[in-house]
Amino acid sequence: MGRINKDASERHFQDEFVKELTKFRWQAPDKLNGNIHKVTVQDLIDNWRSELNRINADVLEGVALTDSEFEQVMSKVNQISNSYEAAKILSIEGSTGKIAGIYRDAHPNITRKQITLTILKKAQVSGGDSSYQVAREVSTPNGSRFDIVLLINGLPLINIEQKRSDKDLDEAFGQFIRYYKKGEYTNNFMAFSQMMVVTTEIETRYFATPKSINDFNDAFVFHWSVTQKDKENGENLGQRVLTDYREVIKHFLMVPMAHQMVGDYLIIDEDPDNKENRRHMLMRPYQVYALQAIEKAVFGWDNPGKTPHGGFVWHTTGSGKTITSFKTAQFLATRTDFDKVVFLLDRRDLDEQTSKSFKAYSVYESVEVDDTSSTYQLRKQIMAAKSGIVVTTTFKLSNLVRDLLDAQDYSLSDKKIVFIIDEAHRTTMGDMMGQIKDYFFKNSLFFGFTGTPLFDENKVKGKINERSEVINTTEKLFGPLLHQYTIDEAIADGNVLGFHVDYINTGEFKSYEDLREQLIDILVERNPNELQRDVERQVRQWTELEVEKSAVTEGLLFYQDKYHIPRVVEEILSGWDSQSQQGEFNSILTVAYKDRVINYYHEFKKQIAERFQEGDSKPNVVMTFSFGNENDTDNVVNGVIEEMFEDYAKITGIKFLVGDKIRGEKAYFEDITARAKRGGRGRNPKNIDILIVADQLLTGYDAKRLNTLYVDRRLELQNLIQAYSRTNRIFGFSKEFGTIINFKYPRITESRVNEALRLYGSGGKNSRVLVKKYSDAVIELADKFACLKKELEDPENWGTIQNDAERKNLFKKAFKEAAIHLGKIKQYYEYSWDDKAFGMTEHTLLVYLGAYKNLFPKEKGQSGSTGPDIDNIVGRSKLQGTQVIDAQSIFTLIDKKTSNKNGVLVINDNNWNLIFEEIQELSKLGENELSKSLKTFLDEELKSEHLSADTDVYTAFNAWQENRQLKLVEEFATEWGLDSLLLTKSLKAYDLKKPDEIPFREDIVKTLDATKATSGFSGSKLKLNMELNKVLPSWMQEVKMKFK
Repeated sequence: MGRINKDASERHFQDEFVKELTKFRWQAPDKLNGNIHKVTVQDLIDNWRSELNRINADVLEGVALTDSEFEQVMSKVNQISNSYEAAKILSIEGSTGKIAGIYRDAHPNITRKQITLTILKKAQVSGGDSSYQVAREVSTPNGSRFDIVLLINGLPLINIEQKRSDKDLDEAFGQFIRYYKKGEYTNNFMAFSQMMVVTTEIETRYFATPKSINDFNDAFVFHWSVTQKDKENGENLGQRVLTDYREVIKHFLMVPMAHQMVGDYLIIDEDPDNKENRRHMLMRPYQVYALQAIEKAVFGWDNPGKTPHGGFVWHTTGSGKTITSFKTAQFLATRTDFDKVVFLLDRRDLDEQTSKSFKAYSVYESVEVDDTSSTYQLRKQIMAAKSGIVVTTTFKLSNLVRDLLDAQDYSLSDKKIVFIIDEAHRTTMGDMMGQIKDYFFKNSLFFGFTGTPLFDENKVKGKINERSEVINTTEKLFGPLLHQYTIDEAIADGNVLGFHVDYINTGEFKSYEDLREQLIDILVERNPNELQRDVERQVRQWTELEVEKSAVTEGLLFYQDKYHIPRVVEEILSGWDSQSQQGEFNSILTVAYKDRVINYYHEFKKQIAERFQEGDSKPNVVMTFSFGNENDTDNVVNGVIEEMFEDYAKITGIKFLVGDKIRGEKAYFEDITARAKRGGRGRNPKNIDILIVADQLLTGYDAKRLNTLYVDRRLELQNLIQAYSRTNRIFGFSKEFGTIINFKYPRITESRVNEALRLYGSGGKNSRVLVKKYSDAVIELADKFACLKKELEDPENWGTIQNDAERKNLFKKAFKEAAIHLGKIKQYYEYSWDDKAFGMTEHTLLVYLGAYKNLFPKEKGQSGSTGPDIDNIVGRSKLQGTQVIDAQSIFTLIDKKTSNKNGVLVINDNNWNLIFEEIQELSKLGENELSKSLKTFLDEELKSEHLSADTDVYTAFNAWQENRQLKLVEEFATEWGLDSLLLTKSLKAYDLKKPDEIPFREDIVKTLDATKATSGFSGSKLKLNMELNKVLPSWMQEVKMKFK
């Protein structure tokens, strides 16, 4: 009865969902309703064939596609390996998807022997040739069934997986992963899918269809939201996440929005440097709303007078401004009558970086991206008749404007140009931007993008323009705020990380109480007419911030680099290995002034030489700064640069030329910016672990594997948020927040942090920007461990729940929650294991880990997108003096405890019991299969005295295991009619971390012989092949686990 109710509930939700869709221009024909009759993927293909005939009537000259012609089409479709390849086909001619090279059959009405079929026009939203259909309960040849497929022009562009409201969205997400395991979106019609949606009645999320099963990542699964504004004053009230499915349909899945999501708001990243990064992406709500806000401003749709105007977009650092600005530039270059779109950056390195990104995004778009190497080339591109995007620097354009003004040449000022300015907060104060605006004032519009706009609170000096206006805020320079997405909103949405900010006293004062006592002595002596107790009462009421400020004023608290720098370096090196997670991540140290960068660099070299022995894993420390020119007062002597280049060559093997701007300074900086994105030496011994900078790389630098910023300088407001945000990029469970370590004036620095948060977030203690304090996080971890103990009191007794599915799942949930929270705890700078505070010893946790591995052996070593890598999170043990028990340690023990008796290895009962206890301990730690194999082997071979005295037991065990494995391979090969040698080769190359990738799969399938197979599918090669594809991955995984 329960099952019937569940089905009825799910069916009701689906009915209501589809009914809602039909209110917004979706058609739900009965022929595509799998609840009425069986609907298959082939039915979708047949439906698409009808749509192809309809939208290509002119090209087809009134003669519908024949069976053989449509076979040609499907032959090309079946070559589409994934959604990314499909995205390129759907954009093959800018905003039009096409399939070319179809040869027509002879017919008296046909004049074209070869044709190209249009399959999608992205610009034709809610009109033209576009059609919108809903298919339900679609069955596949592999036995899957899709809940809802949204068809645009018959193409299955949007897939929706539904669950009841009492289910978790992770179940729907996991269902898509299971579809991938069955090959549902590879080399077939469903590969056209561009967007996936997981939904219940109370929550909905979406994500770009992954190009492979390894690309599933729930960090990139997003809610849809709407921008809230105050009805009276229009003030931005932030984003409101849509939870009710009816609202989601109204704002997101309605026509034309759904069409735009897989059209206008889709980006294809054709990364030229890394094939792994090539994929298609979907814009997020705030990115779409920013583009739409600029569109309204350009056409004047947002004001009664319909007056076009500029403005600025405030999107927090790390939220994807490059994509937003590219799509904005693309829209303005292709959908408006402006002559050019000029994208301005404030630094040369950002110019090259952004130009590369823009070009990668524009490969399949109907827009060209040009970069500039000189003012001559810049002028030529702006004057060119063709529309497009020009990427250049403010400095280069300012030079061009100055040359034009000197020549009294105003020809460019007549051009209609849209300027998009990145990092707009950095241009507000400069003369260059004012000069550019004044020259192009007549016909151009200016739009700024910034993560930290300047307000009156920033108290910047500003400039006076030709109209005697004081320009000292972002709004005064560009116009009104068009769209806002603050750091608090981004953290709430999971689009950037929060910060754990720590403040280290490096020994310049003992304590705040000590400072307080010294201040009392000074003030009593200075004010002899006041009673001492009144002075004491006053000073004791001061906050630690007031004490610190007064201590600085009175000269009690100050920092001397002679002592301070060595203490900071010692602090960083003492925690480097743990903080970097054994070199998986890296860090930046920012200090004021070039000479301090160099002093720090030399101190690191000194302490590393003293601290580490030859052969130790030691951090690669690198420095960089603005090289300047021979006239700069703070220019660095060549000797320092030569030392820096030589040290860098020892790390990387690359030698740069001192005094050569191109092959020296420029190439060095470019290599550092690229290399610092790769993580630390734990990933590659040539990577950078600690990068020392003054001002470089503190804005506009995107490095996901940077997890720590060390700060030994004064940072305030926009500069503080920009610098801290270098660490806030989403990465995964191993990076839950960015860590900021401050080394000067703890309470003064803390007040500056809170001041910045009040301006750029929701402020102070209530802000989401700062993660929980370590002490609070520890209390939460203790609660998680208590819940784990409740589900399984003694982890050694894991066998008692092995056959109880419900208890196993409860244990699994409790263990994963504890493991995830422990992963967060270990990322805190203060972390050290505390048995009492955590409520568990670390050894007990390792036994719980063993229980988890034994209960769920197929998950060992896998880092699924919906959960952490359990081995990595729990396995970073800090146990001191604990013997590691593994197979190798047991074989070492056997060598010590066996003896030679008449040329045969023998063992007495006491030693046998000792070895047996070690094997049992191995089982407790999660190696139950291995421990059983060891026990069987030792019973059969050692205890039975079958091993000669000169036998290497480890080698003998491996040979024994290989024989057992070979028997299983031969049995499987016989059952399925396969070549056993090739199957053995595949098993040897099989990687448990990639459970669905079968090495030499195609070669194995070629050896399949249906006449020799003994399985129930023998005789039919097609059926045998289909069933083999289902069972081979699980068989491979089980055998590899058993004999690893």
